[in-house]
Amino acid sequence: MARNALVVFVVLLMVTCTMSSWAQLGDVAIFSENTGWISKDNADIQRAIVFEDLKGTVPSVGDVVYATDAEIGPWAEERIDDGVADVLIIFGWFPTTLYTPGNSQVDDSIAERFLYGGNIILNCADYIFYVTEGGGANGENGLKTIININADMWGDGTQITPTDVGVKYTPTLEDFTSNRPFKSEQIVPPWSVEAAFGDNGAGFFDPGIIKLNDSSGRVGICMQEGNNGELPRGQILIEMIDFISQQPDMTDVGTPVEAKGKAAVTWGDLKALQ
Repeated sequence: MARNALVVFVVLLMVTCTMSSWAQLGDVAIFSENTGWISKDNADIQRAIVFEDLKGTVPSVGDVVYATDAEIGPWAEERIDDGVADVLIIFGWFPTTLYTPGNSQVDDSIAERFLYGGNIILNCADYIFYVTEGGGANGENGLKTIININADMWGDGTQITPTDVGVKYTPTLEDFTSNRPFKSEQIVPPWSVEAAFGDNGAGFFDPGIIKLNDSSGRVGICMQEGNNGELPRGQILIEMIDFISQQPDMTDVGTPVEAKGKAAVTWGDLKALQ
């Protein structure tokens, strides 16, 4: 009996360890009330694809909801310290309740605390964090201010081909032209390039994800090209989230308040490294 009990214990331990390798993803909010470089109609089509199909592909995600500008700030703030990696999807227009237009919030915006609290923002179409109420009120400094490194996304006419990582994890991706890619040489600590699903062979990449070191915080872009309604952004967003869910760091999500006695990597610690 004792030996049988030991075998059962070992099997349960193995199952628990295997299950724990699956990502601790939280809820997903999709914002398409306003858009940039994509029509609202097309953004709504892409958001519906994510809404309908994401949980079937990535069962570890929590609730998947639509949110307005008025709703998205409170939604994000409530999830800064919740111990899982929540995901916000936007379509080229940055909600004002996350970040006051014009870059007056150098630090402590909800958007920045959301990212540094171990959460994820994914953007399609226009330059991430650039367009908001008043047009390009944030400009290129929106990205610089929120992620606190000197990165830009100027790159009209960048010819993108799927990388080996892209072929494996974003099989829907085909050759396209990106106008606002990430540039790998500009991604410096406390950020690093986690995945370039497509690139031009010279360090300009899109779709792609950058990651806060020692945290589950991430910023991702998905086909930042203007007004091309044929791009399969919804499906690629699903594939990107599926990729994130498989990463080892997702088994120990870094947040400002870490339960169960685990060492915490806090937003304040990360800011102190800059």
